[in-house]
Amino acid sequence: MTMDVHLFFAIAAVVLATARYGTYCLTIWQGKTRPHAFSWLLWGAVTGVGTLAQFQLDAGPAAWALAYVSVSCLLISAVSFFIGERDYTKSDWCALAFCFCAIPVWKMTASPVAALFIVMLIDGLTYWPTIRKSFYRPQTEPPISYGLAGTRYFLMLFAVPHPTWENLAYPFFLMATDWGFALYIVIRRMQLGYPLHEYAGETEKAYSV
Repeated sequence: MTMDVHLFFAIAAVVLATARYGTYCLTIWQGKTRPHAFSWLLWGAVTGVGTLAQFQLDAGPAAWALAYVSVSCLLISAVSFFIGERDYTKSDWCALAFCFCAIPVWKMTASPVAALFIVMLIDGLTYWPTIRKSFYRPQTEPPISYGLAGTRYFLMLFAVPHPTWENLAYPFFLMATDWGFALYIVIRRMQLGYPLHEYAGETEKAYSV
């Protein structure tokens, strides 16, 4: 592949990411989606760390696409603190604290590969607040949005000019987690009787973990 082809896939990933965030923000504005600010803040911060690791691993245009994702997540997080999920539990705070405490560990890690695995561990934990919320209120997260997110990372796999398992591992991990979370929402909607083809209204059921 030439660099032009890698750039094409990176641009395609950015376009798909824009569509994903645009439709997601539309459902927030319509009151159908209630994002958890903690998860989006952590996704933005950790993806930013992962972007730096990707630059060190020569991921090429894919790293720039990841940088775009990081900035977008941070912007949605800022919106979420005002109009998103307000029920922050102790487990949410613990996940937030652990992830931010782990970031300096990444900074002190000399090996880019070891740092990459630390980032993936932290990234997995960033899902906890949204996983917890979606277990009780799956209608507040659109599965199609996370399906698009996973597809975006799939495109990024082809935007790496010199592919190795090290520089493909992170976008592959992000692809798998987003597709897995989309499936999780679908399963919870089916279990609780919510429609899969549209977003149900906000339920008044209280919950805590």
